[in-house]
Amino acid sequence: MKNIGLIAILAMLAFGCNSPENKKTEESTQEINMEQLVEVTIPVHGMTCEGCENAVKKSIGTLAGIDEVSASHVDSLAVVSYDKSKVTREEIELKIADAGYTVAN
Repeated sequence: MKNIGLIAILAMLAFGCNSPENKKTEESTQEINMEQLVEVTIPVHGMTCEGCENAVKKSIGTLAGIDEVSASHVDSLAVVSYDKSKVTREEIELKIADAGYTVAN
């Protein structure tokens, strides 16, 4: 009985964060104006695993104008390359918050 409880707890921990998802939405595949491309590093608190990183990347990736997103739970950072004529840093930070994480200032 104890083994079943332990297995249940381990399963919850393993699947507690969002699963990896590298798909871009149709909206985010719009053309990027390379002249308007900027890269920002945003401090993100609350990421604890690769699933959290994927949740942040997926959430940001739904915005139009996003070129590339990387996130690190170890460094508590998201690095975002985006077309500033289509999306703002503030919109990106709102998407991070919508995913359940805190943007540090």
